[in-house]
Amino acid sequence: MLKSCVYAVLLLGAAAAMPASASAAPAVPQSQPGISNLVPVQGWERCRFLRERIRELEARLYYAPPFERGHLERRLYRTREEFRYSCRRGY
Repeated sequence: MLKSCVYAVLLLGAAAAMPASASAAPAVPQSQPGISNLVPVQGWERCRFLRERIRELEARLYYAPPFERGHLERRLYRTREEFRYSCRRGY
């Protein structure tokens, strides 16, 4: 009984100590950020990422069970095609 009363008093004290403006909306409307935190990988970094992804898929395909091979082969084909299109244009 005493324990629950102590917790209730602490809870009410914490609620009273929290300012009302903490839950209110800001006075000035805030705009959306101009630049997202997610920046797409560009240039040689994208090519390096695709190269690593191809190697990873080839390694996974080597040990994949038969029911996963089709899915991995399609993903590997799409990744190779993207690599050829975006990184091997002049060759």
